[in-house]
Amino acid sequence: MATKVLQLPDDPRFLDMSYEEQGALPEEQRNLDRLPPDQRQLAEEFWKAVKSDFRFNEYLRGCLNCGVCTSGCPAAKFYDFGPREMIQYMMRDEADKIWEFVNKKVWACVQCYTCSMRCPFNNEIAGLIMLLREYAVQFALPSAKEILAPYRRVLYTVLTLGNQVTPDMIQPEAFPDWGPQAVEESKNMDVYRKAVPVDLLQRTDVGWHPSLQTAVEMMTIMFESGVMDSIKKVDPDLYDMIADIYDERKQQLEEIKEKWEKGELKEEDLPDSWLDL
Repeated sequence: MATKVLQLPDDPRFLDMSYEEQGALPEEQRNLDRLPPDQRQLAEEFWKAVKSDFRFNEYLRGCLNCGVCTSGCPAAKFYDFGPREMIQYMMRDEADKIWEFVNKKVWACVQCYTCSMRCPFNNEIAGLIMLLREYAVQFALPSAKEILAPYRRVLYTVLTLGNQVTPDMIQPEAFPDWGPQAVEESKNMDVYRKAVPVDLLQRTDVGWHPSLQTAVEMMTIMFESGVMDSIKKVDPDLYDMIADIYDERKQQLEEIKEKWEKGELKEEDLPDSWLDL
């Protein structure tokens, strides 16, 4: 008795044994099916959000797979990370691989922009990495929460003072990864700061302190532009702290304006800095 041989279409998607279910499904759908059920929809929504950003089409031009970007990447020398890997995932529309990349590797980038400068296709690779980071924060992914946790003080000073760091924070004990040369240089911080020709930057004990009105305007921009909404998703406690400071400063500013309009304050009575209140 002759054995009947099943004839399959000449389509590799029917005979790819890496998938549990055979069939001519789109490759990107197969890739998503590999993810745990609770992550599939979020991974797809995340990738659609990234691709819908106007910067995505401007930054991603093409890829020769030459590896120039990764060969010059300092992070690639120490971590399982490579700009070419990310670009290839994007070119192939592999939402599952992008999901894995953004949850495990995207934060290894030091934003030196070496990859962008060397790319023969003029891809803005570092910009694409920053794009993934921005959406990781917006989606409140665990990787974003974990990486931002140690930077609460930096975020606090940026959002309330306009400084990334203040001179008094630049101390060896705060940066255990400093080398011996950096530690030695830190001993002369007072001298270096006084050599800066801007008067406000000569102090080493504190950073720039904006006036009360400037601080309120700056924080208003943070709230109105949606920055604080992103912060709220990844660090609710920090959001609450800054929101309380914002409300307090707005109230103080309104009280000063009201007294000024009533003639209860003289010009010399107005505070130079919100710290004087």
